[in-house]
Amino acid sequence: MQYSTWSPWLARVACLVIAAAGLSQLGGCNIAQAVATLTRPDPVDEAKYELSDLPTVVMFDDYYSVVTPVRIRRDIAEEVTMVLMERADMDDMVSPLDAIRMAKKLDKSVERAAIHEVGKAIGVDQVIYIEPLRFLIPAIVGTSEPMAAFRVKVIDVKTGKRVFPADEKSGWSVQVSIPRAESQRIASSGPSAIRKELATRSGDAIASLFFDIKYSQHGNRLLGQ
Repeated sequence: MQYSTWSPWLARVACLVIAAAGLSQLGGCNIAQAVATLTRPDPVDEAKYELSDLPTVVMFDDYYSVVTPVRIRRDIAEEVTMVLMERADMDDMVSPLDAIRMAKKLDKSVERAAIHEVGKAIGVDQVIYIEPLRFLIPAIVGTSEPMAAFRVKVIDVKTGKRVFPADEKSGWSVQVSIPRAESQRIASSGPSAIRKELATRSGDAIASLFFDIKYSQHGNRLLGQ
């Protein structure tokens, strides 16, 4: 009758104690390591710069036509904008198309419009300026990795000064690539699939400069973080 009075919870605790005792005989340090792994905080890739909560626009300035066709430039800028709205709580983002159109309009009256002048003309307080350096898709899929490289700055419109990066005038370097094996798989979806995927990853990589990213113990990004 005594056994029948045990609650299920007590029975479970007893089993766990017995199991732990057996495991400790096999290797007590393994248990300690397991507990340490479970309690260790997830690694965090901290934001490189915290954007001010002000009207903001992404300006993709492809003066030398590095990224073609033109719609891919828009795709990258729009991806940055959407990710910042979703992950960095940037609610007052202006469409990057406004910056592209205004830059073209101002360029007609001057040799080349200043970044802060474009921002001022469309009524924002800060500009995330993106300059593409490379956007390469191999002619034959699988022969090399599709890759892209950019320089990124944040400009304060009121002062006309660069606020990020603080110590690198040319801008913060961002590089993105797709492994060859993965690019072959992506290419099976259609002729423009790799280009679109590289554009999406480029936008994600640029946006991630401005918010913290949490990773699991295995190095994977944690969903919803």
